[in-house]
Amino acid sequence: MHPASLMPLAVLPDPGGYISIFKLIFVLVWFFLWLLFCQWVDKDTQYVKAMSRTMWNGVILGTGVVAMAVWLLVPWQGGLFVAGWAIWFVVTAGACSVYVLLRNRLVDPGARVFTPRHIAAQFARLGGKKGKNLQAVERVPVTGSDGKKVKPPEDPAQLQPYETVQNLLFDALWRRATDVVLAADSQNVRLLYRIDGVVTERRDLIAAPQVPGAIDYLKQVAGLNREERRKPQSGKILALNPTAGGTKVELEVRTSGTKAGERLDLRILTQESRLRLPDLGMSEQQLEIFQRMVKEPKGLVIVSGPRGSGVTTTLYAALRAHDAFMQNLQTLEREPLMELENITQNRFDPTKADVTFARQFTSILRREPDVVMVSDCPDRETAHLAAKAVIENNKKIYMGIPARNTIDALKKFVSLCADSDAAADAITGISCQRLIRKLCVSCREPYKPDAALLRKANIPADRVEFFYRARTEPLLDKKGRPILCPNCQGSGHFGRIGVFELFEPDDVIRELIRKGQPATLILKQARKNGMRDLQEMGIQLVLKGVTSMNEVIRGLRDDEPPAPAVAPVVPKPEK
Repeated sequence: MHPASLMPLAVLPDPGGYISIFKLIFVLVWFFLWLLFCQWVDKDTQYVKAMSRTMWNGVILGTGVVAMAVWLLVPWQGGLFVAGWAIWFVVTAGACSVYVLLRNRLVDPGARVFTPRHIAAQFARLGGKKGKNLQAVERVPVTGSDGKKVKPPEDPAQLQPYETVQNLLFDALWRRATDVVLAADSQNVRLLYRIDGVVTERRDLIAAPQVPGAIDYLKQVAGLNREERRKPQSGKILALNPTAGGTKVELEVRTSGTKAGERLDLRILTQESRLRLPDLGMSEQQLEIFQRMVKEPKGLVIVSGPRGSGVTTTLYAALRAHDAFMQNLQTLEREPLMELENITQNRFDPTKADVTFARQFTSILRREPDVVMVSDCPDRETAHLAAKAVIENNKKIYMGIPARNTIDALKKFVSLCADSDAAADAITGISCQRLIRKLCVSCREPYKPDAALLRKANIPADRVEFFYRARTEPLLDKKGRPILCPNCQGSGHFGRIGVFELFEPDDVIRELIRKGQPATLILKQARKNGMRDLQEMGIQLVLKGVTSMNEVIRGLRDDEPPAPAVAPVVPKPEK
């Protein structure tokens, strides 16, 4: 037999001949890195809503799988194995890079990933202070609760929370927000702004993992306990608004616990809260009437309106019309909006069972104040004390009452006072108000109003050439790209103005009140005296181009059911 015929059909390879341990480890390392990125993309698309979750999961997974099939299934020999890996890497890294570049364009700079700053911050976070120090960017100068300016952190681990807070404050101030709510669970972020009285959701500014660090950092600046995450806490900080010429802004920082995690509330006290009477939005005639009410040495002035209609701002403006140096001015409030200079502000604490609102009001009246502002009238005793202080002690009282109009406020006070004679003698005047958004003068657009709408509003067609409204279509540049209005940031509105209804009783009206006459008769007499209702005053602002008809309709609508047209007859107390 030939020797060759004795050779085995196959020879077992040496150990490792079928599988290269080095190549296997090399493939597994890159495979798991790719899987980690796929998981991150899946979560990130839930945060960056503009990036389609289904599409990008398919793109990242699909390109990676196809490229890996080319790499592993093609029989690369020798050094060509590295060439196969290079093909996989270029294809996969290209798809991942496109995703990162696109998503970074859609988010705020502080939320961008895989930038040199982001990578350095991650290494610093892993290594503590051993990481490389980075220069933090201060966008909004902040003064903490201790009165000291907050300096950018030297610890790189604090860089991300600091810049997240800076981006949040800058964005909220730039968009003219007055209230900010921030909350998050493990995946989702809830960031709400109140701008010109309307709540809007802000997306893609802060990622969910950044929220706890940002809240902790703000708590530290505001002097709050960082370890307490369930009980409500509150503090104050100051900031210089870089979008408004560096004006000083006071921010109230509040935190509280929720089922999903900790919640942050920021109240930004703007110049709107520091207005004086001529700045509120009253017409010239209304301002003259209200100033006459204020100048009366005694009397009860009721300021009414629904919640959120600016009643407190008007009450504060009325107080500012008095000389705080020559007169003793006091307030009784449940939650002061801000600190008033040279005015004694008393806060009612409902947790004290032995002190009622009326009892604290009595305590204030015993201090011989010249003017007292009462934020609300919760019970009969408070209403009776206010009327008695005016009639018997010649006091000047400002009182807030939630109501839809002046006649509604009158009915509520007469009912609470339970003495129509005292109410008629004490009331100097009543105001009711709403807040409506003003049109942005930079981007508002004119339009020809519908004839039926003019008839419904009782406006002669020959009196109106056109109305104004918020722009219905965005402005475009030469390349067809939308232009964001730098004044209103694309909202179409800038600031708010008050719409007022003023009721000033004369002798005839006081007699109607004493006799407990129906509200329709009182309203008829007030209209005869020249009183204009909220709708008429709102239309006046539309005619002047200050606001739009749709905004007046939105701002003046009543969410509560209408009150009965006839006020109940209140029996006089027996003498």
